[in-house]
Amino acid sequence: MRQLICALLLALPTAGLAQELQPALSGIATFTRLDGTVLGRPVPGEPFEVTVRIENRLGNDPPAGLDLAGWFRPVEDDNLSCTEAARSFLATGRLPRGALKLNGILIGTASEDGAFTIADPEIDLASANLLGASRLAEPAASLTADIDGRRFLATLTARGEVVSIAVPTADTTVLAEGLSRPVNAFGAANGVVWVQEAGTESLTRIAQDGSRTVVATGVHGVEVSPLGDTLAVAGPAGALLRGAVSGKVLIATQAPADHAIPLADTDDTFALASLAGQRVEIRYTDAPADAILVKLPAGATRLAAGVEGRWILAHDPATDAPIMLIDVARARVVQTIATPGPVSEIAFTDRAAYLMTADQSRVGVLDLATIRPDRVAPLREVMLGQGRQVPLTGAGYLAPLWPQPGMIAIHAESYTGFIIHDYSSMGDAPPMSAIRLRGGVPRHVAGFDRSFRQVAPGVFRTTAMLPGQGQFELVTTTGIGALSFCKALPPTEGTAAAVAPGRLMAEPADAQHVRLSFRTEDGAPVRDAVFSILVSALATPWRHAVTLRSDARGQAVDLLALPNGGPVIIAAQGRDGHAFHPLVLERP
Repeated sequence: MRQLICALLLALPTAGLAQELQPALSGIATFTRLDGTVLGRPVPGEPFEVTVRIENRLGNDPPAGLDLAGWFRPVEDDNLSCTEAARSFLATGRLPRGALKLNGILIGTASEDGAFTIADPEIDLASANLLGASRLAEPAASLTADIDGRRFLATLTARGEVVSIAVPTADTTVLAEGLSRPVNAFGAANGVVWVQEAGTESLTRIAQDGSRTVVATGVHGVEVSPLGDTLAVAGPAGALLRGAVSGKVLIATQAPADHAIPLADTDDTFALASLAGQRVEIRYTDAPADAILVKLPAGATRLAAGVEGRWILAHDPATDAPIMLIDVARARVVQTIATPGPVSEIAFTDRAAYLMTADQSRVGVLDLATIRPDRVAPLREVMLGQGRQVPLTGAGYLAPLWPQPGMIAIHAESYTGFIIHDYSSMGDAPPMSAIRLRGGVPRHVAGFDRSFRQVAPGVFRTTAMLPGQGQFELVTTTGIGALSFCKALPPTEGTAAAVAPGRLMAEPADAQHVRLSFRTEDGAPVRDAVFSILVSALATPWRHAVTLRSDARGQAVDLLALPNGGPVIIAAQGRDGHAFHPLVLERP
């Protein structure tokens, strides 16, 4: 009998056995420009879209609950296989040197002295969280994250400029100049940027090609939706809801509006909430002429709403009057919330609302899941530190950590960003984690989600930007389902041939500066090239990133500043592909 069974097994078609052994999940990755066209050769410093489609051979839809992790790595002969690289990442949470991470949150911080830094809270070890740094020409008036453009946008009011800050290198580029006191800038898909100009009280649309169009005047405030697909405009002439990409007017009102915010529910039905004194009007795009009126028990000047648009908080930052909670579905105020002092700003996550007090001593957390018609929802107080003597007059100190369920709250005087989690069960206990912020007294903070987002069942998308020339490949893994695969990108434009690492030399210029010289392996000068320089102190957490250019002799045109005391490591990478051995300098 045993021999008969073995004979039958050997007689089975081998193709059928191979089909049964195929993995349940398969993945397809595509690379496109931001306008949706196929990406040819990527250009370093220019963002592009990465789309991964997961298919399930065992059914029509992929398994629910999949999370996609991914990164780009340089193509090298000694790379681990895709499966081994994925296992290493899932086991350690670390990526190899030179990899471009596509997972997790980054924190961008603009300081009162004009410094700007990008930090990774996942690698915060008191000295290792800084990914990029730069200095703006003046302190930023606003800071927002443009996820599709792989950048932060900062407004420089006095100079009349909007600055684009690349992620994660923090390289800065003047996106627009000659504006009339810009105070806000928001990014949309296809490279569109919206700018509020306070000097002319106008709203300007800047297309990807740099062309400008003034689409509204008499503008006193602009707010963008949490998903970035609509924006609301308020002013004496009324309120408007516009599509963020097309600029098309979706809803328009005629009555003066003190403030307006965009709303969106789970069915993607867009709405506009406008405030005037003690009246809030809510209008939907499917019936824009029909206003739903909500009367407030007290006056307010600001509105704030969550991702799904179910709850609105109305308040006046100049007073300590109770915050009013509006249930949009019932079109009425369902609760007033007493606070320990004036609230300077309010921000939402998927589950909670966060209220920053004007003295920065604490943050109130309202769990939206605890709101009931028959009882008052409690406000959890999270202590941050000593209160400011001069209260805050503007927003910019709260940033959602989406897709993580939490918020980063800035305590400026201690240079610290406290991470507060939505699901904390510690009552009024202080936050359990924090990140150290560098570069000066923080004034604006913004979170940047660089991870894949599921835009359709089994379809994940993110944006990426290569840091330099070469050939890279995408490595992705689902963890659950054990799907791991790689796909190579075409070589970048102008890819340079691989060269052996060169040598750095430093000549002291004064007590605080040195002048670098760049040499190839055989000692020839590297002329007229641009280099990214990172200086790291070994005895302190000091790090500094700058860009230098070499002259015809291979010497840096500008001097390089060094910290006081202790040894430092200087690392250099040429924009043309030149690599250099790190240089260690001992200083008294």
